[in-house]
Amino acid sequence: MKICIFEDSSVSSLAPLNHLRHTSELICGALPLKEKIKYFLGDKYRISIHCRNYFADFFKEIYPNLEINKLSGGDYLFLNSRVIFTKFFIDGLLLTLQDFENTALIKDNTVIAFYITEKKLPAFRKRLESKRDNNLISINDLAGMKIKLFQVDELNNDETEELNIIYYPSDLILYHELEIKKDLEILLKKAGPRRFNTNAELINRSKVYIGRGCDISRHSVLDASKGPVFISDNCVIEPFSFIQGPVYVGEGSTVRSGSKLYGPLRIGDHCKVSGEMISSIIHSYVNKQHLGFLGHSYLCEWVNLGAGTTTSNLKNNYSEIAVKLGGKDVPTGSIFLGSLIGDHTKTGITTTLNTGTFIGISCNLYGSGFHPKTVRSFTWGDASGKTVVYDIEKAVKTAKISMKRRDINMSKLYENLMRYHFKNIRNGRSF
Repeated sequence: MKICIFEDSSVSSLAPLNHLRHTSELICGALPLKEKIKYFLGDKYRISIHCRNYFADFFKEIYPNLEINKLSGGDYLFLNSRVIFTKFFIDGLLLTLQDFENTALIKDNTVIAFYITEKKLPAFRKRLESKRDNNLISINDLAGMKIKLFQVDELNNDETEELNIIYYPSDLILYHELEIKKDLEILLKKAGPRRFNTNAELINRSKVYIGRGCDISRHSVLDASKGPVFISDNCVIEPFSFIQGPVYVGEGSTVRSGSKLYGPLRIGDHCKVSGEMISSIIHSYVNKQHLGFLGHSYLCEWVNLGAGTTTSNLKNNYSEIAVKLGGKDVPTGSIFLGSLIGDHTKTGITTTLNTGTFIGISCNLYGSGFHPKTVRSFTWGDASGKTVVYDIEKAVKTAKISMKRRDINMSKLYENLMRYHFKNIRNGRSF
């Protein structure tokens, strides 16, 4: 049996965070959704990826050993890339798989998983191929299959853990605290014995992990009294920094002097951060090197926040935050939400972002005062609302320079993705 992690017909609701990545590469907690699945499955199964057609060549480039949009034969278990799977679900499903042959599990009108035997696979593959550009999987593609509503006890699972689905970008922040605690326990288990090559102040040291090659000032505090603190290899923690778990700091990242980091907080690889940060998710290669508050926010790769850039994450009346998506207000289920920012976006000094702000990819924002709560990709403008379209040639050139500074050359296929989104966004077909 093979495993296919698939994108369904609702992944567009997660724009702009998945404009330049597979939906399963979105992060909730410390780990991307795909890495959670791989950990729960172990090394027993061959994994393939189903993605939007325009992504296929790019993914073949970065994942040369994976099957991309190819069902080569045999039995397949399909897992939805928008679902935060649990160990209990995966274990229970695999143990009772014979009961789910040619069956789809549905939760809240979402296909969370389905199992197709080799005999039924050709018909399913033919339906997908006939859709051409719109190859995203929906319940309509499961003709002839049995449908079951998901119930925990069907999987012989005595646990009561909820199986959460990511419908909107804000859901990644909503479930972040729950997930980072579980993910850090996974990482601590995989890492083995803790390393303490530091004279820094360690609180609840049994829940602190420090990787190889780290330079951690003795004038810093790592406090794991409220959750684990995981510092990956080759990190630098400068003097007078306070880090209170649960916190994950990725490989090669730097925490600048005087920083205050409060969990749940996830910082990716090769980031440079400073200021006050809480309850946020940060991908790799992000720069937030200056003072300014970042709370309940999600930052994609290559984001650069200028000095004094601050996010509001709580309304003055403490009411639930709603975000405007597709022309309608969508409740987030929380009174806390900062900013969700797409790849390659930059802010100038003293930029102020309101609660529940959505910013697309390759934007450049500057000026004092609150910016609009929705900023489309490839926007260049100030807080007064005066904006122009960020020329695609200039956007690509700047992105290449940013990446080259970290010794990464932008591939032609990556550039093509940026140009694809520019065309669709300017034609009003995307965010």
